[in-house]
Amino acid sequence: MIVEFSSPNIAKPFHAGHLRSTIIGGFLANLYEGAGWDVTRINYLGDWGKQYGLLALGFNKYGDEKALEADPINHLFNVYVQINKDMGEQEDEIKALQQDGKDTSELRAKSIDEKAREYFKAMSDNEPVAVQQWARFRELSIKRYKETYARLNIKFDDYSGESQVKQERMDFAAQKISEMGISKESEGAVIIDFLEQKGIPPKEAKQLGKAVIKKKDGTALYLTRDISEMMQRDDKYHFDHMIYVVASQQDLHLKQLFKIIELMGYNDLAKRVQHINFGMVLGMSTRKGTVKFLDDILRDVGEKMHEVMKVNEAKYEQIEDPVSVADILGISSVMVQDLSGKR
Repeated sequence: MIVEFSSPNIAKPFHAGHLRSTIIGGFLANLYEGAGWDVTRINYLGDWGKQYGLLALGFNKYGDEKALEADPINHLFNVYVQINKDMGEQEDEIKALQQDGKDTSELRAKSIDEKAREYFKAMSDNEPVAVQQWARFRELSIKRYKETYARLNIKFDDYSGESQVKQERMDFAAQKISEMGISKESEGAVIIDFLEQKGIPPKEAKQLGKAVIKKKDGTALYLTRDISEMMQRDDKYHFDHMIYVVASQQDLHLKQLFKIIELMGYNDLAKRVQHINFGMVLGMSTRKGTVKFLDDILRDVGEKMHEVMKVNEAKYEQIEDPVSVADILGISSVMVQDLSGKR
């Protein structure tokens, strides 16, 4: 049995939305383990993609080595928010020029978005400097996440991620999909149109829509990686059942993934995977910086519980380590509250 927890993108703080995945995934893993299953807990990190090209550009412009060493996650987060702000302002400028009928091709070619795309292409091509910086951000992130998971009494057997999917696996999957006539080229990209696939009821095919497998510039999307990763895991673990604990925001993505695996002829594999979803915490955006960090939440509830405990002086004096007890009570209250709501 494999339980995959959806996790933060590297170099970004662990916030309230990730807590829900961690709590539900951990609960399910413990439940199956208690029932006698051999459970492998996988933390599948969002650790690859154009956003790391954007982060690299941001760090080159706003990064500070001392701040990075002192508090790596929050510093990288602030850098990411700032470079996104710059990119947003640049995109607004381009739109304004377009509305005035002016040529924006040169500006677009030199834009932050295009530079981020080029940087990620360098990462994909194993350019040493780009890969080295990305690896550093990944290592710093995992170290910090482990500290947070320890506070929640949650463990993982494997810290995996999109970057760990082997290129030969993706090449094999892409070739197989193409040879079976599942995919097709569309405006330079490679897509799957589910309405054109045989054996899928029209209503289901309409809901599945179209899925992009490869972008115009030749880089793979995370759907391509998920297809390959599922097959990698089957080879590695020979699992009887695999549960993806991922927010309802990704319902369509997981449905497309499972259907593609089925279309590729892996019917048995498709039957052994399952998506357990949950509602998102609304009103938070990493790019805009409008998130409530988990460490802040845990600190606040711990302090609140400490205040409550102090009300009864007689009982408070009997507690050997009140600060530690308050912290545990605060964490427990957050977990109970999250599990008490509808999934």
